[in-house]
Amino acid sequence: MSELKTPRTETLATHAPWETYRRPYVRDLAYVLACPNVLTEWLDVAPHQNTHTVSVHSASFWQQQFEGYQQRLKELDTTNDYQALTRYLLKRPSPNRLGFHFEGLLSFWLEDGFARKLHPYEILANNVQLYNGKQTIGELDLILYNHKEHLMEHWELAIKFFMGSPPFEPINWVGINSNDNLQRKMTHMQTKQFCSVWVDTKNHGKVKIDKRYGVIKGRFFLPMSITCFVSPHWLTSSFPMHEWCDKTDSATLATIDIAALRAAHYIEWFSKRDFYDGRQLPLVTSENGILKTGLYFEGNRPIVIYPKKPDQAED
Repeated sequence: MSELKTPRTETLATHAPWETYRRPYVRDLAYVLACPNVLTEWLDVAPHQNTHTVSVHSASFWQQQFEGYQQRLKELDTTNDYQALTRYLLKRPSPNRLGFHFEGLLSFWLEDGFARKLHPYEILANNVQLYNGKQTIGELDLILYNHKEHLMEHWELAIKFFMGSPPFEPINWVGINSNDNLQRKMTHMQTKQFCSVWVDTKNHGKVKIDKRYGVIKGRFFLPMSITCFVSPHWLTSSFPMHEWCDKTDSATLATIDIAALRAAHYIEWFSKRDFYDGRQLPLVTSENGILKTGLYFEGNRPIVIYPKKPDQAED
């Protein structure tokens, strides 16, 4: 744990760089680039298994990619080039699922940025199927060639919106589905997806992986009731942080202006869409009057209402 104890209000995201863009998919794309990896370093969550070394990109790496792509983001936000982005995203499989949307946004940047010589990463293959005999056992997200360092890289992607609770270790950050937590996701990536050495690609034959990167982005939510947050050493300090509230915690709920809440549409886990304002979704369940689980906006402030404390989730 870091020795610096930070008041909760100072850890929360204020004005984010992606909010300067007008068009929603451009805002999402800017978010995907400007948001750092949640990890400052890969944590060995399977120390007793013979696994490969996994790396993470630094926060400064992603800041450089965002800054290098800003002119292109401006073009996408102000010209008809936006249509190329929307067509690219909507023609992909399951574009309405958050994980696929994240992968689509990052893939667009990789392809578009490489073609414009804005970065050295060339996509050689994506969604590479892994087999055990004739049975599909998984897939690899991205196989890239880094022309600058002359390395074959495997990037495994994850977009996570996790609620945290003390002691704020990876197992204590869980999703709306309480079976999903940061430790479980990292374990799966390390012991399943990062096990491959040689990969068969459709257009480039068999390639040998030189380096593996876990790309985990998203938003984290701290309990509204917490007064002091001690940041774990592995948590990137600039990672987007917001708040969550236990839906049964009436005292904390009383501090929220319920009348001002708007339930978020699914895609708004990435960025808020102002055109949904005024189109209110039901806030409460009909049988008990308790706020539904999910993401809300109090003005522009994101708040998650959660059905129970995350530390009640089991690994």
